[in-house]
Amino acid sequence: MVKALVTLVLAISFFASMDTKASMFPNIDINDPNLTVKIAAKQCEKSFMHAPNKLEEWCEKAYEMGHLESLYYIGMYTGDGSRYLNELNTRIEQGEANAINTLAWLYQSGRLVKKDLSKAARLYQLYLDQENNQAITLKTSTHFELATIYRKLGMWDEVITHTQYVINNAKREGRRELAQRWRDEAETSLKGSNL
Repeated sequence: MVKALVTLVLAISFFASMDTKASMFPNIDINDPNLTVKIAAKQCEKSFMHAPNKLEEWCEKAYEMGHLESLYYIGMYTGDGSRYLNELNTRIEQGEANAINTLAWLYQSGRLVKKDLSKAARLYQLYLDQENNQAITLKTSTHFELATIYRKLGMWDEVITHTQYVINNAKREGRRELAQRWRDEAETSLKGSNL
């Protein structure tokens, strides 16, 4: 009886996990004429974790349909992000602010490029200087990222400037509280260096 029960539980677990895996990467026809950019992009993203053997095919399809970030997944998978970086630089030359922000994030995180906080800070500042009416949330996030970078670099005046923007404009209480702590830390560090 126990053996039959264990076998039944294992069989149910096996089929449940197969169903979960199938739902993680649904079987969608890549040549379906009704395929949308959103679905192709989602397949590209999901393939990174759940079907790497299909990643390049789905990500190329999503990119052809207009989804730039698909090149990021190809770069992460292949270890060669040059296409993505070239495309971002082309879009920056064309004045696309979001490409500036994305490239800044890549330099900040060290993904697909050598980590360079100074370059990331310059790009984030360039992004903020664009006159493209960014949503206040995006500006606040960019100021937060700049505060993060300047804190790591020990540039306390800059930390104070950018954390103040976050304190004044962040929608999330936790983000405002962290910015306040960093601002206090920066003020203490400045006082200590002036002694």
